[in-house]
Amino acid sequence: MKGSQRKNSKFEIGMLVTNRGFDDPRVCMEAETLVQAGYSVAVIGWDRDANEDSECQQAGVRFIRLCLRSTHGRGLIQLLFLTGFWLRAWCVLRHLRPKVIHCHDLDTLVIGWLVSWFQGSRLVFDAHENFPDMMVGHLPAAAVWAMECLEACLVPRSRFVITVGERLARHFRRMRARKVIIVGNWKNPKDFFFPPGRIREARRNLGLDDGIITICYITNLGPRRRLEPLLAAVARNPRFACVIGGTGPQAPLAKQYAEGYKNIIYLGQVPRERVALITASCDLVYSGYDERGPDARWAAPNKMHEAIAAGKPLLTNDFGEIGEVIRQHNCGILVETATREGIASGLESITRSALEAMGRRSASLQGHFYRAHGPGQLREAYCETLGYRELPGE
Repeated sequence: MKGSQRKNSKFEIGMLVTNRGFDDPRVCMEAETLVQAGYSVAVIGWDRDANEDSECQQAGVRFIRLCLRSTHGRGLIQLLFLTGFWLRAWCVLRHLRPKVIHCHDLDTLVIGWLVSWFQGSRLVFDAHENFPDMMVGHLPAAAVWAMECLEACLVPRSRFVITVGERLARHFRRMRARKVIIVGNWKNPKDFFFPPGRIREARRNLGLDDGIITICYITNLGPRRRLEPLLAAVARNPRFACVIGGTGPQAPLAKQYAEGYKNIIYLGQVPRERVALITASCDLVYSGYDERGPDARWAAPNKMHEAIAAGKPLLTNDFGEIGEVIRQHNCGILVETATREGIASGLESITRSALEAMGRRSASLQGHFYRAHGPGQLREAYCETLGYRELPGE
């Protein structure tokens, strides 16, 4: 079937996600990849802050944002709001009648499976992380156990499972997934390359001196991010500066430190298109997480892939796949736990020559982690699932 014939076919892919969708880097990367391959894609997301439903087009993707006021961290009460989103998403999917329902994370898989069973759509499960492990400490143990049982029941019913790293891929294979593909949060190195003049200009705009070693941390500033140890270690060390970006529960902490110390810069929410330039303008990429959480063992975070794409060394505590990558390739500084003392000790050992050597080793991994490897697998899996004889775009 030719690409033009695909475009003329019925609506093909409906993605479900419990955030707004249009500003989720992974959701956008996958949706845009599939649109470029000739598929029609709609992303149905949950906008918890809006006062009314809305739609927009972005890079050929239709984003449908369903308004249902709520906040994060509600515990079991959130299930009532989640059920409300499920019911509204059901109505949208019944209208669109996509051939594939692509569920981002376990909290959309139940409604995705029900709609796929009811209207004969294919089901795809996209696991950004181990969702039950992520809920440990936030929900009662019985609720986490119920999630594990639900996931074990629905994974074999999915046409294929997408996940972010080899550790999680093995986990889902043990659940008897029919097919598992790895689509990491890989980045295109071309997006992180800028001429030296542009880098110098960006550093000036950030207020950074040429000689200062700058650490970059742009992320969702959630409660499990090990932010304060980094800020405390950098604040009184004039050799370093720290550029923080993002919103979340720890944003007031970042703002407080930025107001008290000249070498800490807080940017607030950073548009997706600016992340690459800021990362390329810094010397070191930080990725700190609470390694005690059961979900930490699976982690292959965005920051790792951004550092590799930009050819920058990493600074992190020892957790998940990111710890394995640093140990194996010596492309960063690994501290056992992300405490102020541990990070300060790691920073003391840094020299310019060591940073450059680690940066070269990080850049050498681009061929292995390059974003195009994952999208290629994504296109092939969709081609097989939808029964096309040719790869999309051929």
